Amino acid sequence: MKKVILALVTCSVLSIASDTTIDATMKLMQQGMNQVQTGFILNSKTDIQEGIATLENSNAIFNHVNVADFIKSNKVAVAKNINANLTKDLKALKKAVNASEYADATKQYAKVLNECVACHTIIRGW
Repeated sequence: MKKVILALVTCSVLSIASDTTIDATMKLMQQGMNQVQTGFILNSKTDIQEGIATLENSNAIFNHVNVADFIKSNKVAVAKNINANLTKDLKALKKAVNASEYADATKQYAKVLNECVACHTIIRGW
């Protein structure tokens, strides 16, 4: 059921190409990060997996939205690379969790978080 709702939310997010899209996507990403972290804290593999799915689905929007619309600098290529890195890091996180290798999974989660911060540094000019 959660996957169906998530798919519907993702589709609705993809249908809007504006600042609202980015805001909605960031809220989904925040929800995914929170759910992954909660899963680690509460030892819930299901929460971690659902959080990863939320992150993967919300990250997918950047395959359809021109990030140049949201970046006021010349760092568009860097942001696109961050998206690719995030995709790769989420796959590695999912693999570690599915194999119940939680020490490695926390390292992969840190990489995901670092990609988030890298993108925010560009978009927000931190």
